[in-house]
Amino acid sequence: MLDIFSLNHFIWLLLIPLIVYGVYVGFKKKSYKFKYWFLFALTIIAWGIHFSRYWFDPDFATYKLFFVDLCGISTMVYPIFMLLKKDVLKDYMYYLGSMFALLSLAYPNTIQGNPMFVYDSIRFFFAHLILVMVPVLLVSWKMHKPNIKNLGWMFFFLMLGGIYNMALTAFFVEVGLRTYYINYMGIWGHEGTIYIYALLVAPWLTYEAVVSGEVVEKAIPFFYIIPGAFLVFVPTWIIMSIPFLKLNKKRE
Repeated sequence: MLDIFSLNHFIWLLLIPLIVYGVYVGFKKKSYKFKYWFLFALTIIAWGIHFSRYWFDPDFATYKLFFVDLCGISTMVYPIFMLLKKDVLKDYMYYLGSMFALLSLAYPNTIQGNPMFVYDSIRFFFAHLILVMVPVLLVSWKMHKPNIKNLGWMFFFLMLGGIYNMALTAFFVEVGLRTYYINYMGIWGHEGTIYIYALLVAPWLTYEAVVSGEVVEKAIPFFYIIPGAFLVFVPTWIIMSIPFLKLNKKRE
């Protein structure tokens, strides 16, 4: 079973750097053109993995065909970003796409308790592995140099992803695909880990509501996560930028 922080989970996590390193070594002497189209093909494969739910997911629901949460957004935009060849978009792949996918692999709560070799576990692993591997190989093969000057854009993209998720989950309820607002990224302020820690950082971003005849404090959806997200992710991205500061300085 794939229980979080179990032996199976640690074996699962160990496979990630082994696979990425194996691909890095195996193709590092190939031409730029070959490596570019190889990575682009991986992003298309990620689309195929996503839509395979339609045929193979025993618990398939229509809303699952949409690209939801930040990893879903990354799966959707990676092929487009590869084709556009803009540095700031490649930075999104490195700073946001790879980091959030790695966090999902490190804490796969949506598939916790699944057997390791059922469809949903395998789909989850390879879908997120591609999100990590493509930007890591772009950087490792020196096809892209992350730029710390784009961190403002990264935070903007993160907030844009939150708004997208909020609109999409509201759409699900409006058209009857779901009966409640899914709390992707903790966006709606329901109970959960993100909710708890985000409110610790910004306890003032609440409002009073009457629930079952009692007045309770509730988090202001979306806005309550902004201070916590800034304090957590911006320093993380700065750390991720350190190996490239000298490279960017030389390039200038």
